[in-house]
Amino acid sequence: MIDGQECPSYISFPQRWDERLSKRGSPYPDVAPGSHAPLQAGVADSSRRETVMTGAEILVEELQARGVKFIATLNGHGLDPIYLACRQAGMRMIDVRNEQAAGYMAEVTGRLTRSVGVCAVSGAVAHANALTGVLNAWFDGAPMLLITGITPLAELGWGNFQDFNPVPMAEPICKYARLVDTPHRVGQFVHEAFAAATSGRPGPVHLAMPL
Repeated sequence: MIDGQECPSYISFPQRWDERLSKRGSPYPDVAPGSHAPLQAGVADSSRRETVMTGAEILVEELQARGVKFIATLNGHGLDPIYLACRQAGMRMIDVRNEQAAGYMAEVTGRLTRSVGVCAVSGAVAHANALTGVLNAWFDGAPMLLITGITPLAELGWGNFQDFNPVPMAEPICKYARLVDTPHRVGQFVHEAFAAATSGRPGPVHLAMPL
């Protein structure tokens, strides 16, 4: 059930997220700025300088400011910060059975509404699965944003689980593809990505988020 309405199982909001997040609380430990992963390091929002926000929270806020109504996703390794930020901000998440479905859902949203469809997946293999929808968006001129959660920036290249930089794989079929290197630039990168996705001939864009 999503927003009080019965939905097919393949687009139902997974109860396990609510249960897991309510039991675990915030995944962000109280650490000094700069000592944690980029999207988990607290930064001050320019419009609310007294409020410390995480990079994931800034990301969701930027998406909502641009009219994004939902994020298609497959619950996977490393996306918890984004899921928690979505839950706190009231951003709808649609859980699918495969990353390909998430990519196609974002692509068809962009193609039918001409607004940017958004999907979020884990790194490496999950990223590769989602690229089928991205490639379709490239051919069809559909504006969409693929968000890929990856290894924390400080640990990239250490050989951790599915340690992989997805940007070079996405670049040939995206109008814009960037690795988010600091939470302070999340707003800038989202702005640039949406501008690229909707200007000229619309198309897919990509942001890799170290989580």
